Amino acid sequence: MNEAKRSKKSSKLPINNKIHNREKIQRVVIFIITFLLLLLAWHERRYIYRFQNLGYFGLFAFSILSNATIFLPIPGFVSAFIAGSIWNPLIVGLVAGLGNAIGELVGYFLGFGGRGLVGKSDEGKYRLIKKLEKWFQKSGFLTIFISSALPIPFFDVVGIFAGTLNYPIYKFFLATALGRVIRNIIIAWSGAKIIP
Repeated sequence: MNEAKRSKKSSKLPINNKIHNREKIQRVVIFIITFLLLLLAWHERRYIYRFQNLGYFGLFAFSILSNATIFLPIPGFVSAFIAGSIWNPLIVGLVAGLGNAIGELVGYFLGFGGRGLVGKSDEGKYRLIKKLEKWFQKSGFLTIFISSALPIPFFDVVGIFAGTLNYPIYKFFLATALGRVIRNIIIAWSGAKIIP
């Protein structure tokens, strides 16, 4: 009876290894593509500022690009502040917040892809990642929402962390969008009140 169980397990192992290897390759490809796009955006950053002359669409595009840069600051909040003094602050906050959330997906994809670069070689670290994954499944939405709403410079780390821990992308996007929309409405409203 034990041999029958062992033979079932051994017959499943190659399939699981193939799936694991395929997933690992996909993650590495996602990481490389995201990293190359990030380098391209940084290299061509002088063209980013042209989007500001295109109204709400320009604000949206600039918000995406300003948040797609990992650890390389492009002050996207300044455009929401100034735009709030020109256009409806509520719409500015909504447009800029959704653009910010899309841009933050770059960090998520770096984390998601980067996990493919880390194997199961060290079982202790792998168990730690699994524990963190479990915790993040419970508390991740609130953590992401609060982190994205606050004006903290290290939100990229939260996105990378969420991607690394396989946090569902739709939950990450929703929590980030809600937090960034609220934050950008406040920034745009402040711009409308401060700038004459």
